[in-house]
Amino acid sequence: MIELMWGEALAAIAKKKSDGTYEEFKKFPRCVENALQLSTTKGEKKEAKVEGGGLEAVKYNANIYALAMSFRRGLENGKMRVFPFEDIDGVVDGIYALRVQPEDKKSGGLTVKEVVISAEDTYTAADGAIKVVNFDFIKPDADEDGKKKPTIDWSPIPELTAPFSVASDSPAKKGAGAVNV
Repeated sequence: MIELMWGEALAAIAKKKSDGTYEEFKKFPRCVENALQLSTTKGEKKEAKVEGGGLEAVKYNANIYALAMSFRRGLENGKMRVFPFEDIDGVVDGIYALRVQPEDKKSGGLTVKEVVISAEDTYTAADGAIKVVNFDFIKPDADEDGKKKPTIDWSPIPELTAPFSVASDSPAKKGAGAVNV
């Protein structure tokens, strides 16, 4: 039986510092039910057409990814709910790392080394005040050998707020408690 990456998910972000390292990961509150969604925009298709109709070659650009989560605004213990970032009219300064950990920690997770965050505020009488947080994923640069890296690391996230491993990007080479970069 497959262990699925589903159920109640937890999320955390860490702001990237100017030296390339990251601040501590900070958790988000629980999101609105069924409001976490990863969207993929398929990479542009390029075709080398030949006379008479037909193709000589086809090539695709890389996919583009974004994730959205919604959270209720309101009071928690008498204080306005706090989010792990600061925004002014939806604009969030800086680059962040994002982790999303599904209910079953062993089944996998979603780690993105660089995302840009924006936010929207909505209000309806039925749902109240909602903060919609959008994450646009930044494609990582190729490594020293020119090998491309995937935008999303789907490896398990044993500890949501553990610092990134400095030694390696490879999950197999990480020490105890270290999590994918």
